[in-house]
Amino acid sequence: MCMKKVILAGGSGYLGQLLAKMLLALGIEVVVLSRSKSEESLKEVNYVYWDGETLGNWVDELEGADSLINLCGKSIQCRFTEKNKKALTESRVVPTKLLGKAVQSLKNPPRLWINFSGISIFGGKKGLHAEDSIDYGIDFLSVLAQEWEEAMDSISLQQTKKVILRISPVLGVHSGMFAELHPLVKMGMGGQVGNGKQMVSWIHEHDFMQMVKWIVELENPAPLYHACSPETVSNATFMEVFRKEAKVSFGIPLPVPIAYIGSFLKGVDVSLLLQTVPATTKKTIEDGFKFKYSYLHSALAQLIKST
Repeated sequence: MCMKKVILAGGSGYLGQLLAKMLLALGIEVVVLSRSKSEESLKEVNYVYWDGETLGNWVDELEGADSLINLCGKSIQCRFTEKNKKALTESRVVPTKLLGKAVQSLKNPPRLWINFSGISIFGGKKGLHAEDSIDYGIDFLSVLAQEWEEAMDSISLQQTKKVILRISPVLGVHSGMFAELHPLVKMGMGGQVGNGKQMVSWIHEHDFMQMVKWIVELENPAPLYHACSPETVSNATFMEVFRKEAKVSFGIPLPVPIAYIGSFLKGVDVSLLLQTVPATTKKTIEDGFKFKYSYLHSALAQLIKST
């Protein structure tokens, strides 16, 4: 990859930091559009303030950039009250439409725009759903992903290639599902949740970073990819493999009533524990992406070894 400039909109979170570090290591100039005026997490990154709602001087940073990656969105780790639903939707749709206006105004717009979405678009569905499926769910997170993607699709661009990247839970040492579950598994609390039949899609943080890099390097990427391992497993299998790799012989299960109580006390929606998300990927493999961690046991073994 030759020297380029990449813009990360809303890149101050965990995934944004992963991408920024990877891009910097490749010798790429990284600009993060941040709502925090004092953001300076990585010294080599150029942090530029924006409010995510209005055009401003930040638009100049997009001029001549190679790629724009939009990670904006309030964390779904909350209760799905009407107030939070509105905030979750607006934090995704509003910045996406704003970036569209900004790109349309440029003389030399980015070659590529990657917009994140969620594999939660298939929440509650049966079977396994790859990039060619349009059998979307009807729960809140499914509709949220659909509205986010519609905001991207509604923007007409002549010179910029648009790619939607649906993200599954990213397994990483310091944040997300693995970081939260690992201590519980070690304490013997890593049993299945509910009946354990709900499907769990996932991706190792290494493969997540490499997939973004791969898309940026593609001459003609597809308009949609799933950032998830092709090996989707049930919750019961996920926890069983986790216990095995952590060398823990038992795990106390989490019955549905306790899941409701626990999610309430933690301030998150119970659907994050009980909803099935049966997503997989075909298009990434067809187009030549090579997963390093296709299988859950090797992904968890590497992460456990790194703790």
